[in-house]
Formats: sequence, C-alpha cells, structure tokens
Amino acid sequence: MKKYICNECGGEFSKNQLDSELLVDGESFCKGCASSLMEAGRDFVDPNHNFDSYEDWDKNGR
Repeated sequence: MKKYICNECGGEFSKNQLDSELLVDGESFCKGCASSLMEAGRDFVDPNHNFDSYEDWDKNGR
C-alpha cells in the first residue's frame, strides 16, 4: 500500500487517511492536520466566531 507523507506533521498515512480535497490539489495533509489548519484559519478570520461559514463572512464581513 502506498504511503503519503503529511506536509504538516511529517507522518506517514494511507490515501484514505488524507484530506481528499487537498490531495486533488497535489498537497498531502492528514485529516487531523487539515482540520487543525482549517480551524486556525477560521480563528484568524473570525476570532469571535460571529459567522456561520466562510460564505457568510465573504458576504457580510468585509
């Protein structure tokens, strides 16, 4: 079975343990790191969690 190296943590993972959306773009991030990075991005953009989604922020936050 082919193993992929997570670009964030450096761990080895099988394809089904990776974030499939980022894998399509050629990036290998395990699901845990991808989730962590998404949460960090959300906290940066919306630290008080006033918006339900990125789309809501795009419409109302600028």
